[in-house]
Amino acid sequence: PSAKYEYGVSLGAPIKQDQVHYFFAYDGKDINDSRSVIARNLDQLPAGQGVVPSIAAAQGSTVDRFREHLLFGKVDAQLNDEQKLSASMRLRRESDRVPEDRNLSAPGNDKDRSNDETHFDLKHEWGRPSWLSEARVGYEDSVWNPHSASSTPFIRYKFSPGTPQLLTNSQDVLFVGGSPDAQRREQKGPYVSEDFTFTALAQHVLKGGVKFKAARYDLSGSAFSVDTINTLVDRTNGQVFYGATGCTGTNIINGGNNSDQCEIRRATPASRAAFSNNQIGLYIQDDWAITRRLELNLGVRYDYETNMLNNDYVTPADRVAAIFGLDTRTFTGQSASPGQTYAQSLAKGGINISEYIADGHSRKSFTAAIAPRLGASFDVLGDRNTVLFGGYGRSYDRTMANHALDELQRNATPGQGEIWLVKNDFKMPYADQYSLGLRQAVGAWNTEVALSQIYAKNQFVWFIGNRDLNGGTFFQSPIDPLFGGPPGYGNLLLGDFVGKTRTRALFVKGEKPYTVASAWGVNIAYTLSDAKTTHREWNNDIFDFTYGKPGQGGWKPSTLVDKHRLVGAAVIDLPWGLTLAGKATWASGIPRRVITCPGGFPDPNAGREGTCVTAEGDSPSFRQVDMSLSKELALGATRFTLRADVFNIFNTINYGGFDDFAGAPPPPGNPTNSFGGDNLNLNKPNSIRGDPRTVRIALGVRW
Repeated sequence: PSAKYEYGVSLGAPIKQDQVHYFFAYDGKDINDSRSVIARNLDQLPAGQGVVPSIAAAQGSTVDRFREHLLFGKVDAQLNDEQKLSASMRLRRESDRVPEDRNLSAPGNDKDRSNDETHFDLKHEWGRPSWLSEARVGYEDSVWNPHSASSTPFIRYKFSPGTPQLLTNSQDVLFVGGSPDAQRREQKGPYVSEDFTFTALAQHVLKGGVKFKAARYDLSGSAFSVDTINTLVDRTNGQVFYGATGCTGTNIINGGNNSDQCEIRRATPASRAAFSNNQIGLYIQDDWAITRRLELNLGVRYDYETNMLNNDYVTPADRVAAIFGLDTRTFTGQSASPGQTYAQSLAKGGINISEYIADGHSRKSFTAAIAPRLGASFDVLGDRNTVLFGGYGRSYDRTMANHALDELQRNATPGQGEIWLVKNDFKMPYADQYSLGLRQAVGAWNTEVALSQIYAKNQFVWFIGNRDLNGGTFFQSPIDPLFGGPPGYGNLLLGDFVGKTRTRALFVKGEKPYTVASAWGVNIAYTLSDAKTTHREWNNDIFDFTYGKPGQGGWKPSTLVDKHRLVGAAVIDLPWGLTLAGKATWASGIPRRVITCPGGFPDPNAGREGTCVTAEGDSPSFRQVDMSLSKELALGATRFTLRADVFNIFNTINYGGFDDFAGAPPPPGNPTNSFGGDNLNLNKPNSIRGDPRTVRIALGVRW
């Protein structure tokens, strides 16, 4: 069973009548979320042999717990007729237990995570008939702390249907052991801002502002606090391909940390990294009423950060030496040319690794973050019933410091770990949005139709930089990574600003507002979306590990957006002071990325590259109906509100994900192991969108 409790209280009153007031609010959540752990491909492994019995025994149900406490407090003081002072405080305290994989993580394969935020803000308002000044000063401190709940190695059991059995062609079975994630990320610092509004100029409302924030980033811990092992379970005897000294199997390399059937990422000790970044933002805008029927909204914003990408960073010498050292690796008996370095191997594949090596001077602050904004509205007939509107705006992404912290932490640990490098030629991610629409009043109804496009460019993506001796991916299929970077080190990950997303949408809405006289209201909205991405996983994740340098394969459907979405909401007054409200949602289903290998799996022994490709699969629709019934009672000056909500009243099961690996034809000499079109796991759901039927009772008191 699952359980969810929400509780809260809010209080407000004058401290001194008409001069000083306080307001206090608290909200809490206590959620026990159950999940089922079901191993995949277990029927393909020999029952009762090797580790198979322990995998089967680890299945079952478990509960993940979430706790949240939100606290807000505010005091307002009216200093005089022109000035007002407000002091506020906001606290957020969250803790939860998160599995490495919701469907495959056995109990214990999870991490405890805390998310704490503290904000203090002091605001001074000074207003006169022709202008208003809003000055702020404050301080904020945010700490994100995932930490492992167990110190045992993290093991991903996998199954390979091919012959020979290869990790690159494998599918997940079950995850056990501790989470490797043990980090503490903190961002803190003061800020000061001023917003000024000027209204004395006829037909214009001018507004401008400036904000300065001194941010301090402090990162400690390790993303790999325990050994992480990917291992096949031998389908002939149920044994795993690793032992006390490392990986077993064929083609053992990297000091025993890699083989064709096993990969071990060794635990790295905790490290600490910190740097500061000053943020400056400026803006000015003009709401210009040219005539009674035409209004323009003109504005521009400029942002600058002194150290967004950790500009003083120097790539550690051991990482640089490994990259420019001799390439001593072998692939199926082949060695590199005499004197060939790993950097030269990368260059054969079109990667100039020097563009990713930081020397403390190679990175510069981005100075071109100019974001113009233009909006317009036109009252066509002058009666406010027919209004044409449109606009354009640009916004920049200010999260780049996160990626610089990842790079710093991953490379801070001495030894033979992974190598993470961000490209020095920094292009700040941004998005342009365009819109054009028409609002029309039809009797008591308000209708609207609008077109919009959001085009995001320079999106940051981490991708695998591993290459073979000739700059290729060594017989890997397009859906599989090549494991192992420079000799003696783990994977090479490169960060570049090459991702793109694009969403085009048609929005249609009809609304009949609620009024006391009519005693009912309704809102119906339909959205047609065409969402695309250059990400090979068909999503917007910053990790595109599997496919080499991203952004070169053209547009793909986004797995994050339904093509069609229809939402209807209504409210009606009933007898005895009851109010009934409802909401119905229908969506066509998010696109599915189905993988199929019609030409077989990659086989380096046979000199055959894989022919695995991706295609869009059918997805079931999303359907949910929510209802609520409420009544308000008065007892003197005290008012009570009693409300009952039923979410997903018909208990509709909406699947959100599926096992979308369609497999390959039978391998030679093993016709029983088809794993092709009759793959038993294909099309099986592995996640759910939305909630099961949920009943919530709420009581509110106001006095």
